[in-house]
Amino acid sequence: MDTGLAMHAMRGGGDLSAVVQQLLEKYGKPVPEAWRVVDAPPPTVPGHGLTLVPGWSLLGTPSAEGCVPLLPWRSERRFQELKRLVEGQTIDPVLMCRFSCMTDGRTMDLSAMLYREFDLAEWLTGAPIVAVTAAIEAKRWANVILRLESGVVCSVEASTSLPPGTDRLDRHELIARRGVACDGVVDTQVPQSSVYAFTVEGNRQYTDTDAELFGLSPGEVCLARSAYELLSNLACLEAIREQHRRLADLVRLATESDRRRERLSV
Repeated sequence: MDTGLAMHAMRGGGDLSAVVQQLLEKYGKPVPEAWRVVDAPPPTVPGHGLTLVPGWSLLGTPSAEGCVPLLPWRSERRFQELKRLVEGQTIDPVLMCRFSCMTDGRTMDLSAMLYREFDLAEWLTGAPIVAVTAAIEAKRWANVILRLESGVVCSVEASTSLPPGTDRLDRHELIARRGVACDGVVDTQVPQSSVYAFTVEGNRQYTDTDAELFGLSPGEVCLARSAYELLSNLACLEAIREQHRRLADLVRLATESDRRRERLSV
């Protein structure tokens, strides 16, 4: 059976852990015991094994033993390509970043969005955030200015005001002295899909970004890839947890900056 079709068949059971296990077995990686992948932390976490979840889903909750925060956006091809442009000095040096992210607030609230964007700012530029200036309104809109240790300034616009059911809209632009890079097509505001189907039952659209994990949604693909990378190299487990603690502190710092109406150093 074709790998992509096998993944699609397993998806029918709704078990993302099975998808990750097949990836581990396919590439000859040791399969750890007692682990699972979920898109949100369960009400209770067993005291043994690992439960892999998106890092932002752990914000505002007590640190559950056995929960491992993942940073799935790092597995997105568009962000990997942006990082490659920076590391290869295709654009150099990066002077400014402009990030924006809008959702309907159902899958990700404002804190979760800031968590994601702050990590992207550090990961793409390769420099830690050293200062935060934030203006937040009604826990639904945020404008944040970040200063990184490298001197890069990053603006982040976040909003949860899209109509219910609307897909996330985001854009990430890196501005350098030599060149500009962006994860979106020039002048495109709404992401395009690969295939559009207009039928009597309604309109549907499809975009498959990973031939090996064909059939999974983009979010499921990133979560599966992130879990696979972590389970393939458990030595980086503590580094991931440390980054999660750092990002959670940065989100709290942004809230404090808004409350005090001033720039705060990390």
